[in-house]
Amino acid sequence: MSEREQYRLVISKRAAFQLRNHAVFAARLEERLAQRLMSDFQNAAEALTRMPFQAPYFDSDILPRKVYRKLLFGKRYLMLYKVQGQTIYIEFVADCRQDDTWLLQ
Repeated sequence: MSEREQYRLVISKRAAFQLRNHAVFAARLEERLAQRLMSDFQNAAEALTRMPFQAPYFDSDILPRKVYRKLLFGKRYLMLYKVQGQTIYIEFVADCRQDDTWLLQ
């Protein structure tokens, strides 16, 4: 793949729901926090379309090894994604201040 080509991005329903919940919570505190969260997510996702292998693998006993990659964005949020062929699948969006039991949900 040449440097100018981009990977296709797919956001799972679960990840979209998680992102929405984080944005709603942030908006309750302050509207600009929610806007910044969405902007940071958009920028991180866009960067993935150009360099999907930039982030390290996510090591967990719950998920398969060397499948999911983790990308931190917005200072405290974690995006878990996998790359299959020319497609990036964003599967989870979590607040890093929470424990990782969210993976079981």
